[in-house]
Amino acid sequence: MIIKFILKQSGDLLERFFIRVAKEINLSIGIKKENEYLYVYVKGSEKEIEQYSSKLAHELPMSIFLNSLNAEVTEEFSEFLPNEFPKRNLPPCPRCLSEVKDVNNKNYYNPMHHCEICGYQLNEELKIDNEKLNDKNERKKYYEEIAERLKKDGEVSVGTFNGKYKLTTNLENVDAILAVDLSAVANYFMSFDGDAKALASIEKPFIKLKTNIDFKKTFGLSTPAYYVKLPDDMILELLCEEIKNDIKLIGLKAVKEAEFFNFDVKKDEEILAVVTDTKEHVIIPVRGDRGLIPKFEKSLGNSAGINDKYAAYSTEEKTLLDLKENFPEIKAKENPKYLAGFYGVVDMWNLEDKITLGYILYKSDESKILLNSPKFGLVEYISFEFKFNSFEEIFASIAAMNDTGKKLVKNFSEKRNDLFLNAMKANLNTDKKGVYYLWGLIGIVLGFSDNIDEAAEKIMEFSSSAMTKKGPRIDYKMDERNLNPLWAIRTAMSFRLAGVDDYLLSYGVVESFAEFLNNIYETLN
Repeated sequence: MIIKFILKQSGDLLERFFIRVAKEINLSIGIKKENEYLYVYVKGSEKEIEQYSSKLAHELPMSIFLNSLNAEVTEEFSEFLPNEFPKRNLPPCPRCLSEVKDVNNKNYYNPMHHCEICGYQLNEELKIDNEKLNDKNERKKYYEEIAERLKKDGEVSVGTFNGKYKLTTNLENVDAILAVDLSAVANYFMSFDGDAKALASIEKPFIKLKTNIDFKKTFGLSTPAYYVKLPDDMILELLCEEIKNDIKLIGLKAVKEAEFFNFDVKKDEEILAVVTDTKEHVIIPVRGDRGLIPKFEKSLGNSAGINDKYAAYSTEEKTLLDLKENFPEIKAKENPKYLAGFYGVVDMWNLEDKITLGYILYKSDESKILLNSPKFGLVEYISFEFKFNSFEEIFASIAAMNDTGKKLVKNFSEKRNDLFLNAMKANLNTDKKGVYYLWGLIGIVLGFSDNIDEAAEKIMEFSSSAMTKKGPRIDYKMDERNLNPLWAIRTAMSFRLAGVDDYLLSYGVVESFAEFLNNIYETLN
């Protein structure tokens, strides 16, 4: 009997679990990849397949990169099986978590425990100077000591495999929040089903969640939203096991030295994820490389997909996944980034013979809206090319647009002279381009910062924390085939004069741009 598992996913993480379980039961297994799909074939008797499926269901974790998983009986089989996978840092898998919480297991409360799939790449010099950690009962007492310190003093500094933090029960002005479990998230935040799935996934991403009434009553804070995560390494996992009956949320603040587990590891960037509030609860990773390998693209001769750390190199026979440095022969064809990205997607989804509209938006590279048609070829439909030397130039350009613009600049300089002067003194030197650069300009004129990068980040932060479903309409208008940034800046100034708050106004800036993109599609369609 052969069963075929069909996954729509990115990366090789789940392959590892399929292969491990098959080897432990001594079943034949093969892998095949086609476009965005991964096919896993397992061969054995009906009883063996049932045993395999049961064990896999128990051990296979949720992943933010898993879009779907189906299985069917088949007669085909693939002989290909990867020999090795790239090394990477990954939070504890379900098997290791169960072992460290089993009092009869030798790894009971062992913070260093990991397997061939999960765990963190430790520096060779890594040492934890504490003989207590050699005995499982003493390890438990060590965690009890940390927990008592946190309960008594309200804070304690602890080293983790993702950095050193001051853990505090005072949630004011913290970098992020650690929830001890999903019930704590449900009690204090407005979350959806997709949020819970992402938080509980093996990658343990940070997710921006809005606080609810119970949070505000319990902690006396009006902060609208925080980045929240569940424990993402054994140290935090076992500490939360000790405090979960007394403390539900812990504030995290980065520190240089820790009182407990004061060791150094090279940490990967933690994953930030946003979960869209739709029926599908689509999970979108915003930042972070842990577990993320480029999607396999269809093989047309030799091709490659590359990101910051890893490469996917394919031939007609197979695909290799490894660190980019291990593929010195890979040389990217020199094309503008927006063209490379667009054609990569067109090729991957077999869109060469269809009329296609592509939105290509970067923070620091050229952004374009491209229209591709089999009849007319590629058209660079809309560009986002604008740059200013100072706000003096911007205000003068707005005043020169029409009488309304002139009056707006005059009123703004008089009624919000603080913001006007902040903008006039702002530093506009940056490598940012396009819409992100525009949002930085808007953030400066709204008083969020005196530089492009921080101001743009504030726009993003405030918009994602806004307690609204509709914001003020910000004008995004064209000058022929180029976005004119002055309209967006001047409407933002008008709403600031009208007293619209930071969160609502930022939401309007982002929401209106989304509507602008949708209107382009509707018009062309």
